[in-house]
Amino acid sequence: YNAEYDTNGLADPFLQIGALRLLRLVGKGDTDSTDIMSGYNAEYDTNGLADPFLQIGALRLLRLVGKGDTDSTDIMSDILAQVVTNTDSSKIPGSAILYECVQTMMAIEAIDGLRVLAVNSLGRFLSNRDNNIRYVALNMLAKVVPVDTQAVQRHRSTIVECVKESDISIRRRALELVCALVNESNVKTLIKE
Repeated sequence: YNAEYDTNGLADPFLQIGALRLLRLVGKGDTDSTDIMSGYNAEYDTNGLADPFLQIGALRLLRLVGKGDTDSTDIMSDILAQVVTNTDSSKIPGSAILYECVQTMMAIEAIDGLRVLAVNSLGRFLSNRDNNIRYVALNMLAKVVPVDTQAVQRHRSTIVECVKESDISIRRRALELVCALVNESNVKTLIKE
């Protein structure tokens, strides 16, 4: 049980829904192995994405398995990279899957290249028109700064653009992130911006 995912007394509903669907496929025996291997069931299709609840649940499970375990992390690195690369973030369910994937990448013992890929995904979120997605990206980038400042620095210009945003919550979060990025080498540049 993780209180972070507690929703009205329910422990991580996405993980529960995903686990139930997986158990239904595997345990009932009323489906053949092609249903499991195909990875697609139109019944759970959401905006063109195959079962985002199951994908989110699986990513959270990978996060639990990979936390503190470098062997597991090595095995799941390719899968996480494929999810980030192949998921369409133009729709809300795709953004949710990408966000969970980025959280998983940041929580496990990921290699540097995987962390950079996660930060680049968050950088793409900053270009989204939806303020909620941009806020979530800024919030997550603020958590990444202590771990990998250089990767976040690459998105500094986009973050500075968010300071000019009309939404006060976006502006405030972007300003906090800019302050976290300030160092001796970029202080003059950031003051000008």
